[in-house]
Amino acid sequence: MAPKYKQRRRMVVGVGVAAILAVGAIAIGKLWSGNSTKLDTSNGVSLLPQDTLLSVSISTDLERWQQFSEFGIPTSRGVFEQQLAKFQTDFLTAYGYDYLRDIQPWVGKQITLGYLDNPAASANKSPSGVIPNRQTIAILPIADRGAAQKAVEQHQTPIDANFVESNHKGVAIREYKRKAGTMAIAIVDNFVAIATDRASLHRVIDTQQGGKSLLAVPGYTKALSAIEISRPFAQVYVNIPVATAVAAANSPETLAADKLAQAQIQQGIAANATLETEGIAWKGISWLKPNPKQKLVVENQGRDFAANLPVDTLVMVSGGNLQRLWQDYVRSTDTNNPLAPVKPADVVKNLDSITGLDLESEILNWSKGAFGVAIVPKPAKIDTEIGAGLVLMQQASDRSVAEKAFAKLDKTMGQKQAFKIAKAKLNGQDVTNWTSPLNGIAATHGWLDRNLAFITLGAPVAGSIVPQPQQRLAENALFQQSIRSNLNPHNGQFFIDIDRTINAGNLPLPYLSPEVKAGFQAMRSLGVTSAILDESSNRFDLFVALKKVPGVAKLPAAPKVIKSSPKPSKSPSVAPKTAPSSNRS
Repeated sequence: MAPKYKQRRRMVVGVGVAAILAVGAIAIGKLWSGNSTKLDTSNGVSLLPQDTLLSVSISTDLERWQQFSEFGIPTSRGVFEQQLAKFQTDFLTAYGYDYLRDIQPWVGKQITLGYLDNPAASANKSPSGVIPNRQTIAILPIADRGAAQKAVEQHQTPIDANFVESNHKGVAIREYKRKAGTMAIAIVDNFVAIATDRASLHRVIDTQQGGKSLLAVPGYTKALSAIEISRPFAQVYVNIPVATAVAAANSPETLAADKLAQAQIQQGIAANATLETEGIAWKGISWLKPNPKQKLVVENQGRDFAANLPVDTLVMVSGGNLQRLWQDYVRSTDTNNPLAPVKPADVVKNLDSITGLDLESEILNWSKGAFGVAIVPKPAKIDTEIGAGLVLMQQASDRSVAEKAFAKLDKTMGQKQAFKIAKAKLNGQDVTNWTSPLNGIAATHGWLDRNLAFITLGAPVAGSIVPQPQQRLAENALFQQSIRSNLNPHNGQFFIDIDRTINAGNLPLPYLSPEVKAGFQAMRSLGVTSAILDESSNRFDLFVALKKVPGVAKLPAAPKVIKSSPKPSKSPSVAPKTAPSSNRS
């Protein structure tokens, strides 16, 4: 391989890793304002404290970063390039470091990033005792100890930075302080730890010297073994109790301690990512805290609704048991829980106001089977301003009870909402049509088979599913690519054609930043399949189909050499400098 190409590939890894870490930081901020072919993150996470909010481990494999840089379109690559340049400037160049020159020669097969709570902010805790401020730390495994020690201990201080040495429990810490921020770096066992403040390094050192790490999180090791894959590109773990506490601390409403505990029943979510020819595949798992009061029911009765939907379906969501889904949601939330995206009491009230039906006694009592929701585009021959219809399907556990509910619904919609209700035949089957007097929303309901009820709203798309589609969503190549899980039986699926929905502006979404828009523009579709493993864990497979056009993302040039300051200063409380620890196998 030519030297220039090798250099380019190394830069792909460096700035690519930087970009993933930077994107992770941006996402959390907005939400809460090697040669081995197998990625082993256990060593890196062993230095992260047990209450770490989020950890992300990234492979440094050259071939896979080259493959990753080929995904996307010019717009998304432009945003990608900006993030690379910004990270290179702010996180590395600002402190006199360059990945290619100072890190790549000695770094091991993966880098682990952790988001930590900031102990220094303890004086500003919320009433619930949560510290809202967070700090970031990167754990870099050492493959060449001599080169790593040289990069850390002989690093020249940038002229505009103040260099301070300190010591914590025998580990030397070097800080580079600038007006814009701080970098603290230390060699901890067989790793180089880089943090945005000294206190975070103290916590890493404490963890390495006997404190509890992420490996001590209940169920962590078992959960990660359930999603083990041979060549992961990345691994992500979210500490749900900590994340929920942070969300509560940043909520404008106060959340009582018992309600917070109720929202923290889940212990964690983890996933491994693999790069494939057409996109990124995630193998994930979520699990509950030990001995939860509310356990999962091992019931995977999801139905393949793709056989009931037309080939051009835009979005599909399905589940295994609507009644149980609702009951679990009610138990995990509360009317006074500000973290609940939708308050159960509001759903019950609004449904009764519009339809006259009681959710518990007149809908959920016959909805113990699989259910599906889909957005289907109107047929080309239909002349209407509404571009798509909403399709709801429910497998009835008791058809006679369901028919009584539909009869009451027809009566209510006719009397209270002034819809014209009429029985009709559609492609040889009995259906009921609702027609608005204002020529606005219309609806059709009926049965697709002996126990599968359906109702359509919006554009008249019932003809696309009754009695069955001429071409089915299951035959759609993009759907097949996105939904290809080995989880069988499953408990639910989700599919969205991103190009024809989000990118085409056909979904009423809130404001999306240019960076988020660019990310969606690089995607074709997304598919998820989930299944309940046991009383405490749920598995899911996710695939993001990505676009790939000629070219790769342009990478920033190596930074200019920054002049060093003449002398470093030392912290007044510095302990005697200890010799670096010996290399371990």
